[in-house]
Amino acid sequence: MTFTEACRRTVAALTALPVGFRTGLVRRRALDPFEAISVQHHRERVVRELRVVVAC
Repeated sequence: MTFTEACRRTVAALTALPVGFRTGLVRRRALDPFEAISVQHHRERVVRELRVVVAC
């Protein structure tokens, strides 16, 4: 799986949940793909979208 696909799947899974469920372990696991992506890719749209969704 590419990092792009991982970001898209994570964003889809998180946005399907109510905001109140995006905390604790769920948020922690959503951060895993973001933290695994090289910093050089953090400016790519899909990575920025993941960062925004995780921050909410």
